[in-house]
Amino acid sequence: MPEINEPVAEKEKVFDHRLWVIPVILAITASLLYWSVYRTASNTPSVLGQLSALITQYDTPARGEQKDRVNVLLLGIGGEGHDGGTLTDSIMVASIKPSTQQVALLSLPRDLVVIINDEGRKINYAYGLGGMELTMDKVSEVTGLTIHYYVLLDFSGFRQLIDDVNGIDVTVAQDFVGLYGAKELSTPCPKRNLYYLDDGPYCAVEFTAGTEQMDGERALIYARIRKLAPGSPNGDEGSDFARARRQQAVLQGFKDKVLSAGTVLNPTKISNLTSDLEDHLLTNIELWEASRILQLAGSISPDHIINQTVDDSTDGLVHTTISTETGASVVVPNAGDYDYSEIRQLARTIFTLQATGEGEEIDEQKITVQVLNGTNTVGLASAIAGQLEQQGYTVSNVGNALTRDYATTTIYQLTSDIDAGVATDLQSKSHGALASSRQTETLLSLDSDGSVLDSGADFIIIVGSDATTTPTSTE
Repeated sequence: MPEINEPVAEKEKVFDHRLWVIPVILAITASLLYWSVYRTASNTPSVLGQLSALITQYDTPARGEQKDRVNVLLLGIGGEGHDGGTLTDSIMVASIKPSTQQVALLSLPRDLVVIINDEGRKINYAYGLGGMELTMDKVSEVTGLTIHYYVLLDFSGFRQLIDDVNGIDVTVAQDFVGLYGAKELSTPCPKRNLYYLDDGPYCAVEFTAGTEQMDGERALIYARIRKLAPGSPNGDEGSDFARARRQQAVLQGFKDKVLSAGTVLNPTKISNLTSDLEDHLLTNIELWEASRILQLAGSISPDHIINQTVDDSTDGLVHTTISTETGASVVVPNAGDYDYSEIRQLARTIFTLQATGEGEEIDEQKITVQVLNGTNTVGLASAIAGQLEQQGYTVSNVGNALTRDYATTTIYQLTSDIDAGVATDLQSKSHGALASSRQTETLLSLDSDGSVLDSGADFIIIVGSDATTTPTSTE
């Protein structure tokens, strides 16, 4: 296993933020847009009309939209006044797929080991060591995704935003009793609930399965707990992986509340949200981009939201181990040290999963294929693409490959949960050879900015000089 070097947590003030949002994207977007309208509105009845006018002004695609996937990195750091204030406590990638009106949330373990400055480090150290640029680079390295936007929100901001909307409804999956830092509570912990551990006093907090209305502090506790009280049922709730799932549940509740009529039509709530966002938020999303993202994702239904956590479950992609160098608990890929190929595969194919997270059989008529010309013979890719479209396949794009020296037509499968017969059918129609998963990874890595390859397609076919079809158009 890799050697892990853990620097002492930085004490200097970097930026006062933290977050766990998908919906914070939607919440932020809605808050900014609605409040900008309210500030200029002379009467309430015209608010929705003005909002519509504001949104339609911005028809420029969001970053990634032309590739049918907008990726937003959602991070949370403790911020000023918290131990390890620059460590990212939660790491998620929220992806929007406009063509199918889907949103996918992929949570990464904070203790996942990556290489930083030629040393093995937990990924949650990236922000403190190299800021947002390094963090985005490491998340891209792990997921294989191009990160278009980022958002951060701190503890105080997270708690206050929920209080601004008078609390949220959260679905608690199962009973458990967690331990939360007693010093971080707004009121003293009852003595009967106090536990003294090596790193300080903790307060036992009980949660019961079902839907619960939570204020900001309660929601923050639910999302942060990673230790359980002695005798607590459902011991798996004490893992980072369970915490990631709870964070996603909190986000869903926040999104639903912020986009409800009781919030968006209430000028006072919108004013409070906007003020708190300004004080506690860090993002590179411009106002026009926020309006576009709201257009793309604001009306997505719950059954089109896919939640996935990279975890150590039976079918998981990682496992927890102990660093031989420091004795710290760390997370490493099952595929091997620093081998993120399986995580990248999950990230690429996440939209083929149902909202429950289970595999979904794909209709062959919905298979998307990108066809690229890997030769200097004009028109080969267009000819193959035309044949595939006649057979019912959806061709997402026709163009030129990264290089033009392909001797053999090659098929790269990007989506794993597709019947093997589909790949066989494509091989028959294109007379191509199916690439290995390793070859597919190598191909995608060559297009780091996503400018040529359509990572949202199910297959990429690169036509070689062995193609037996007659060219029909130009590339």
